[in-house]
Amino acid sequence: MLSTQLPILLAGIAIVLGLISLVLFYQVVIKPRRKQAPPTMPEETTAQPAEPAPAKPEKPAKSKKPMEQCLFVVFDAPSQAINTALGEILKEKNAFYEAELGAFHLPPGPKGYPLMVASATSPGTLPPLHKEGEHPPVQGVSILIRFLNARKVSRSPDDLIAFTHELAALGGRILDAKREPITDATLTEMRREGE
Repeated sequence: MLSTQLPILLAGIAIVLGLISLVLFYQVVIKPRRKQAPPTMPEETTAQPAEPAPAKPEKPAKSKKPMEQCLFVVFDAPSQAINTALGEILKEKNAFYEAELGAFHLPPGPKGYPLMVASATSPGTLPPLHKEGEHPPVQGVSILIRFLNARKVSRSPDDLIAFTHELAALGGRILDAKREPITDATLTEMRREGE
């Protein structure tokens, strides 16, 4: 009888020792690796989806910062007449006023890019020029375009340039993003860069 129970007893001991070995292996090898895994896991997960190459480059560009192009128009002689003319242009373009920002948003133009018009001077808010009444004279405006795909906009900044020219025709100078005077040649170069 002992000879028949001995193999069963040895098999049971082997199973228990195997389970103990498994628990020890988990405690000594796997658990410490899991504690170190969070810093390395994002690299592994970003490396694995790299197969769809077009999606990978777009995500870092979006997450780092939105791409923007910006021009300024500074009025030579700010006045109520410029305010009125500016308000009329914004109405014609179907711009809507965001009171919290003190800025106007223009719907996408022919190239499909929306523009934002804000004050170029402190405190950085434009008055509600779409409403009748006298407002403090606007000293200047910044016109910027936000976009997701830098290639498309850099190839076609026409909406931004055309609108900036329209506002400068009210009696102002066009400046670049660094607030340096910009010439027609520079604007032409902006158009040519992406061709």
